[in-house]
Amino acid sequence: QLQAVMPLTREFWSGAIGTVVGGGITFLAQSRGFREQRKQRAEDRLRGQLGLAYSMFFKMMRIHSDFHGVYRHIEDCFEKAAREKLGGSPWQFVLPLANFADAVHFSPDEMSMLLGLKDMQAFNAVMDMDVRHNAVLDAARVMSAERRALTERLKADEFEGGRLSGVMDAKTQLLLKPKMIEVDSVIMQTRDDAKSGTEDSYAA
Repeated sequence: QLQAVMPLTREFWSGAIGTVVGGGITFLAQSRGFREQRKQRAEDRLRGQLGLAYSMFFKMMRIHSDFHGVYRHIEDCFEKAAREKLGGSPWQFVLPLANFADAVHFSPDEMSMLLGLKDMQAFNAVMDMDVRHNAVLDAARVMSAERRALTERLKADEFEGGRLSGVMDAKTQLLLKPKMIEVDSVIMQTRDDAKSGTEDSYAA
């Protein structure tokens, strides 16, 4: 059996080298394109994370402000009662709140972003802050509504400097005593929750 080796011509080598060089250039161009795409995706992801972080930060500022507002309102009433030596139970001198903030909710994306930072101390500090905030606002609404309902059932004999006073007979006192205890309990619980919320939200 005869075999013949054909000589490789200049045209062959030119074509082969051109193919290799062309393929190499295409590969480098594609690699650079992939790197640019990865870089762009990383930048887009970072921008998205920063947006979520700022959103959560502003919500935390609002949560802290609302906690502090409720706490200071109740605390101011206690301090005024002490200065004026009013005595009595909290329902007698803690005034209803006039305005209430809206509820705050952390989104799943915000919580995922925070969890992705792998800082468990920060995550645990923030995790239930929106729930606690909304609960205090609900308690403040109940406190204000129940306090108004209670005082509306009382008969005032005198009015001086924004203060109503009167004498409650034994029958009325016995009838309203459970409501007085209930309102006092809501006031004290709201005061404690708003105080701890103010401190914890500031730390968070």
